[in-house]
Amino acid sequence: MITGRDVLLTEKKGHIYIMTINREERRNAISGELVDRMAEEWETFEEDDDLWVAIFTGAGDVAFSAGHDMKEDVEGDLRGGAFGSHKPVPRRRPHPGMITRKPTIAAINGYCLAGGWELAMRCDVRLASEHAEFGLPEVTWNLPAGFAARLEYLTSIGIVCEMLMWGRRISAQRACEVGFVNKVVPEGKAMDEAMEWAEYMCTLGLPSVMAHKEMIYRGRDMSVSELGLLGRDLFYWYPAKPGVTIDATEGPREFMEGRRGK
Repeated sequence: MITGRDVLLTEKKGHIYIMTINREERRNAISGELVDRMAEEWETFEEDDDLWVAIFTGAGDVAFSAGHDMKEDVEGDLRGGAFGSHKPVPRRRPHPGMITRKPTIAAINGYCLAGGWELAMRCDVRLASEHAEFGLPEVTWNLPAGFAARLEYLTSIGIVCEMLMWGRRISAQRACEVGFVNKVVPEGKAMDEAMEWAEYMCTLGLPSVMAHKEMIYRGRDMSVSELGLLGRDLFYWYPAKPGVTIDATEGPREFMEGRRGK
């Protein structure tokens, strides 16, 4: 069984950061050790100015993640000691609803269940192979899914009730129809599609992308009057101002000259 840092693999491809859960033997279930590794790597991605977009996925073609590793509840943490006995790695977030200010993509290549659903939900967009299945089966085992309290932001109350209270799984196509998945692709093509989205993202203006992301997530909890102030704060660099390092004139110049660049 894989343990240590290799429970989460990372790879840099230009400005793209790929994180892969590497616990195939347990359907990429979430162990305490994996939680700590994810905290470390999300912070690495957030702090590295040369990384612009992240892809999060699971190893193999069976599961993105089957959720919390319930075997740890009984057998204890694989690092030793009882489940929950290790102090978690401190994790900084720019906002409770965002793991990072930068754009993130979930490439879902199989079962996306329980805590695995949460991992996908924390990403900005979700691309799924046609054979993927989605579900929140916590009620089957009399367990909590507290992370799903804000799931209504992604789909309707009726679907939330179906998923949480009945615990039924849905197909990738239905997950797309109800608004949780952005696009369904042929089996084995989720990573290829995610790379296309990531490469396109790298052609866009990152300051604008990040500001729009923060506006989306922070704005959900604000009044209409607060939203106007938020927009002015986030886009402080436009119009161009002395002393501001972001060049607000670059985009208009590119438009006028008929070119596209960074």
